Amino acid sequence: MSNPQTLRERLQRHDPTLTIPASVSVAELPPGVTIISMNPEGIGAQAGLLVGDKLLRINGKGVRDTLDFYFHGADEELELELERDGKPLAIAIAKEWPEQSLEIEIEQFTTQNCGCNCVFCFVHQLPDNMRKTLYVKDEDYRLSFLQGSYVTGVTLKEADLARIAEQRLMPLYISVHAIDEELRRWLLGIKKAYPIRQLLDFIRDNRLEIHTQIVLCPGKNDGEKLAETLDALLSYHPFVASIAIVPLGMTKWRDGLPELQPVTPEYARGFIRSLKPRMKDIQERFGEPVALLADEWYLIAGLKPPAYSRFPDMPQLENGVGMVYHFYKDFAKARRALPPKLDRKWRVAAITSTLSPPVLKKVHDLCETCEGLEVDILPTVNTLFGETIHVTGLLGGGDIGKAIRHNPFYDQYLLPGNCLRKEDAKFIDDMPLDDLRAQTKKLVTPVLGGSLDFVETILEAATGRPKQRLGDHPFLRPHWSNS
Repeated sequence: MSNPQTLRERLQRHDPTLTIPASVSVAELPPGVTIISMNPEGIGAQAGLLVGDKLLRINGKGVRDTLDFYFHGADEELELELERDGKPLAIAIAKEWPEQSLEIEIEQFTTQNCGCNCVFCFVHQLPDNMRKTLYVKDEDYRLSFLQGSYVTGVTLKEADLARIAEQRLMPLYISVHAIDEELRRWLLGIKKAYPIRQLLDFIRDNRLEIHTQIVLCPGKNDGEKLAETLDALLSYHPFVASIAIVPLGMTKWRDGLPELQPVTPEYARGFIRSLKPRMKDIQERFGEPVALLADEWYLIAGLKPPAYSRFPDMPQLENGVGMVYHFYKDFAKARRALPPKLDRKWRVAAITSTLSPPVLKKVHDLCETCEGLEVDILPTVNTLFGETIHVTGLLGGGDIGKAIRHNPFYDQYLLPGNCLRKEDAKFIDDMPLDDLRAQTKKLVTPVLGGSLDFVETILEAATGRPKQRLGDHPFLRPHWSNS
C-alpha cells in the first residue's frame, strides 16, 4: 500500500479528473453563503430573497456556514446584507418570534481536511479502488458539533475557539489518545499539534462540554500512559463528560505503516481485568461511568459486555459503548411480538461478523421458541479488510454475497443495518443492496434497530405483518475511528 502522504496521488491515479479540496481553515473563511432553495410561501421569499442570492452578513455579522446562519439569524429583527448578480443588496426582515424559520436552504460548507497521519487511521488502511469519499479525512469541529464526528483539535485557531465559545458549540467530540504531548504527536503522526491540555483548559474555562475517546494501541498508550491520561481527563469532569476507550482496528492493508501490536483475546482479557478496579472507582467517585470501554473489548475477550440499565442515555453509543445493551433494550417487546407458531416453516440466516454470534444468541434462542421458525447465525469472515476486522459495519457486499451463495437454503437473510450507508443503501465496498439481491436472487433484509426490529423484520417477511418503521437510528450509522 502507498504511503499515507500519497493518498491524493492514489485517488487521482484512478480518476485523473478528481479534485480533493485542500485543507480549509474554518477561522479564515470569508463570509458568503448561497441560497440554494426556499419555500416560495415562506417569510424569506416574501421578504424578497431569491435562490442564487449570496448572503454575506446578518446584523453585521459575517455568515460563513450553516452554524453562522442559524446563530446570527436567531434574532427577531434581521438586517441581511446580500450580493445579487454581483451587486450589493440589503433586506430587512421582522420575524414574529425568534425561532421562526426563514424557510430557506443554504449551500453546505466545505469540510476541513485532516492533516494527521494517525498510526491507526482507518483511511490509511484502505485498499485501492474503493469509494473515493472513503479516502477523504475530515477534521472539522462543525461536523463534530452537528454529527458527533471525532476530531483531534490540532488545527484549531484562536478564532475557532472564540467562535466555539460564543456560539456554545457543544458537545464536541475530541480524540485525545494520550495526555503526554510527545506520545500524542507520535500517535497522530505529526510534529506539531495544538496542546491538548491547552484545549482542555479552554473547554473548562468556558464551561463547555466534550466527549473524548482514546484509541488504545497495545504497548503504546496503555499501562502507566493510560493511567496518566485518565487522571488528566477526569480532572476536567464534568466538562469532559465521558471517556471512551476503544481498541485499534488493523486491516490487512498496513504496508508501509508503523508496526503495531494487535488486540488479541489474551490482551483484551488482561486489559479488562487490569482496568476493572479503576473503572469501578471512577463510577463510585462520579456517580456514573465516566470512563467506558467499547463493547468490542469484551467481545474480543469472549466476555459479556456490561449492561447500562442505570444509565440508559449512553453518550458514546456510536463509539460502540453500550451497543449490545441497546440492542436488547426492547427485548420484552420482542418477546411479546413473537407468536407461539407460524403458519408455515420459515428459515432465516442472520448474517453477522465473526465476533458477533454471542451477541445474537439471546434473540436467536427467543426465535427458536416459535414453532415453524428456524434461525441460524451465519458469521461472515471479512476478506475485504482482513480477518482481524470484526465489526459488522465494515462487512462488504462481496463477502456477504459469498456467504449467501455458500448457504443457499434459507428463505430470508438478515443483515446488520449498520453495514449499509443510509443515504444510498450501499455497502462499504460500494455494492448497492439491490445488486446483492439481484445477484443472489434471495430475500435480503437489513435489521435497522435492536432485538424488536430483528423479530419484526422476520415476521414481516414470514407473515406479511407490517412492522413499525424506524427513523434515524444509531444502527444505521456505521462508525469507525479515523481521528
